[in-house]
Amino acid sequence: MRLTPIEIRHHRFNSRLRGFDRHEVEAFLESVVADFEEIVRENAQLRRDAERLGRELELYRGRERNIQDTLTTAQGVVDQLKRTAMKEAEVMITEAEVRSEKLLKQADGRRADLAREVAELRLLRGRLTRDLRHTLGSYASMVDGYESAAAASDEPDDSTPS
Repeated sequence: MRLTPIEIRHHRFNSRLRGFDRHEVEAFLESVVADFEEIVRENAQLRRDAERLGRELELYRGRERNIQDTLTTAQGVVDQLKRTAMKEAEVMITEAEVRSEKLLKQADGRRADLAREVAELRLLRGRLTRDLRHTLGSYASMVDGYESAAAASDEPDDSTPS
């Protein structure tokens, strides 16, 4: 059974012969009551503080859970963004490789076309050179024949009078 300060204050001891000094006992009891009242007040204050701190602790625990959930969600989002970025990068690289291969094939095709065209132009130049030489040779022969004919007609003929 717990005593309260009021019970201690109102408690009366039986008197006996040769007992304690009544004033001294009462003074001591007053001192005990004052100390006990102080302890009860402190205990009540400590309980209120403990309850307040318990509520604050629950509030902070709730905030901590929210922060942890937010961090977990953020980490998930970051991981998803990384995976998405990696996939997009892979797609971009693949597309670039395909485009580069296509460009290389086009360039090779164009080079082959130009090489064929150069070969054809060389053949054509050779033919034109031969034809031109042949034509010039023909003209030279014609000029030579014309000069021979002209020289023969310019020579005095012994049978013609002068």
